[in-house]
Amino acid sequence: MAQMEEEQVHIPSEGRRLETPARDALLEHYARTDSISKGALAFEIIVIAGLSLWLLGRGLQVTSALPWLALALGGFGVFRWFLHHVFLNKKKLNEIRPDAQFGIHNRDSLLALTRRVFAQLGLKPDAAPVFVIRAKDVNAHAVRCELWPGLHLFNGVFLNRSILHLLDEPELASVVGHELGHVFPYAPLLSRCYLLHAAFAGIASFAITARLESAAVAILAPLAILWALDWVIAFPHLRLSRGIEFLCDDFGAHAAGLLPALSCEMKIAAEQETRQKLLLRIFEARQQGSPLNLASLAEAYEAAVPFGKADPQEFEREFQKFVGQKKSAAGRISLGGFLGFLQDAPSGAAEEGAEELAAELRHLQDLPLLPLDRSLYERGSKGWSIGLAERLTREIESCPQRVLFQLPVEVDDRTASHPNTTRRVLYLWRNQAHYPVCV
Repeated sequence: MAQMEEEQVHIPSEGRRLETPARDALLEHYARTDSISKGALAFEIIVIAGLSLWLLGRGLQVTSALPWLALALGGFGVFRWFLHHVFLNKKKLNEIRPDAQFGIHNRDSLLALTRRVFAQLGLKPDAAPVFVIRAKDVNAHAVRCELWPGLHLFNGVFLNRSILHLLDEPELASVVGHELGHVFPYAPLLSRCYLLHAAFAGIASFAITARLESAAVAILAPLAILWALDWVIAFPHLRLSRGIEFLCDDFGAHAAGLLPALSCEMKIAAEQETRQKLLLRIFEARQQGSPLNLASLAEAYEAAVPFGKADPQEFEREFQKFVGQKKSAAGRISLGGFLGFLQDAPSGAAEEGAEELAAELRHLQDLPLLPLDRSLYERGSKGWSIGLAERLTREIESCPQRVLFQLPVEVDDRTASHPNTTRRVLYLWRNQAHYPVCV
């Protein structure tokens, strides 16, 4: 398996894939995908109508509670994942304490920034709430989930606290604009019709169970329908996931300008690369005979990684401090996996998985980097210029055998849900005529 991972991060002899889709072609592809989605919704409506007429025709003769159980499992099961967002540890921007500080940002500056972004994109100030999540991952996400188009349910933009600490105002405006792209122009129609999905799953489950009247059918029928519905709802993203990301990058560039959008892409990728190297430090500590198990080392990693930009020397100090504390409490350390991908693995499998991932991380550090001074591109949006951006894209296009960042997705993003940073930078640059330079 380790060998397979190494082959995945090997640069092909012909060089990396650097082509990007044309903006107009992406918009056309997205429109076609929504047309197919309308066909799926029409099918659901026809099935609902047909089954309803059939049930009414037999006088709704139901001899047990099983069909009603199936109806409840199917209808409410469509909303099962919503619980995650209900109980997510989040706060609306206007609910944050006035004295709270997130790097250079505070509550009032964040509220002012989001108002500017909404106005720049032609959206109402209350079009979607913006939340802050206390999370160290340098990330953000958005949700557009509606019972029916216009009937909002969980629409919102969610900013991890780390991304606030990392980015300056124009860069953060680009991120907010990108996420608003997921909420408004590029939210697939199938994610905005959950009332219809619930009716389809509930009525279909009821009809099948009413026909067969079996406890097993009452459970298995809604589960099978929900499984199929998940694939249907996910269809636009399966068909056009990287395309939607490009279009949302486009929306972010309209909100903040070309140069802040490029700066944002570079800074986030650089931080991910740094954290990847720090993660390797955890594996190496285990391989060098650390008395702590992987779960405790993972806990040390989480404690040592800061919100915002990671400093390897500061990380090492915090890591050693935490490890020392854990050693003194070794009798109370619980066994477990390592991070998300090893949480439920047996200890032997966890150790083997850690070794394989460590081998891949070490191999990534051998990938040849582009011959450019990356510090020029990671100092913030105000340090960028058109000439600097042109030099970056020229270096990328002239050196397909080298990577911009030593990250797995940089080699080939065809199996990833998001395009890599290199292609995102190239897409924005090649479509620069559509964006202001700065806002």
